[in-house]
Amino acid sequence: MKGLDDSLDAIESDGLFVIICRYIKQPQLRWLEERRDKLAGVAYFVDDDIRAVVSGNEASLPYKFRLMKLAVRPLPRVNQLLTHIWTSTETLAGTLAAPGHQVDVLAPMPADVINDLSEAKADQVMPLKMVYHATGVHRREHEFLMPIVQAAMEKHAHLHFEVFANGTLARRWSGQGIDSARIAVVPPLTWPAYLAITSQQGADIALAPLLSGKTNASRADTKRIDISRMGAAAIFSRCPTFTRCAVPGEFHIGNTAEDWLQTIDRLVGDRECRLAARDATRISIEKMREHATPAFPGIYFEPLDDAA
Repeated sequence: MKGLDDSLDAIESDGLFVIICRYIKQPQLRWLEERRDKLAGVAYFVDDDIRAVVSGNEASLPYKFRLMKLAVRPLPRVNQLLTHIWTSTETLAGTLAAPGHQVDVLAPMPADVINDLSEAKADQVMPLKMVYHATGVHRREHEFLMPIVQAAMEKHAHLHFEVFANGTLARRWSGQGIDSARIAVVPPLTWPAYLAITSQQGADIALAPLLSGKTNASRADTKRIDISRMGAAAIFSRCPTFTRCAVPGEFHIGNTAEDWLQTIDRLVGDRECRLAARDATRISIEKMREHATPAFPGIYFEPLDDAA
């Protein structure tokens, strides 16, 4: 595993199979080009419709600039290297389909063991912790939730709220008039830091809105994994993304303020309902495993039969 800022100089390239995950920088791209004849293959994995994000109005300009620099601009050169293209969903595979390149689906594969904080929280009554963890590319979802969360916080004095946001979104969350002692606006974290924190700190209710649009239509339901790791009861938008592995006991609701407020009220006021929803999402993780892709598409670790 190498990060975007890591050097590749010490890596032995002979027979190496390389997977590019979303982004690549110029030094890494040059390294691949110089050694392409020695490599066993090069795959590109992507889990977002990057073209839709860049052309849409949801992402911030800095985020779009990052996508242009690390994903869009290198693509013509990356395409010359590829032996495989993998996406996280069928919808995204259809979007990226192009002559000369087969696109295979590499569906999410949750880990066998999910850190479970829920048993320690089972007897907790107050305060309750509600979270919304999403990047700035989900600007519309942030804006959708702001008045809903503000109303819920006014109604339930023992409810605390945590949201990941920076820049304009962070300022808007801080300006919602919510008691500063009961809201935490946390800057986005690196993946290792986020994994560590959500493995150690649980939540009672997790909000997972997903509004209709081209970008969201291609998304996978990996948010379930984060929610299960925190031992939280989830509220999902009713949409194909989350319907894929839905199970009885989960809350899948329409994207109206009334529906979301009513569901938050129910989960805040009914401990048994909260625990049942938590357990349902845990079961949905097992369903995700059943639908997962356990091996890299098109990669064979045993010699092919001569007759094949």
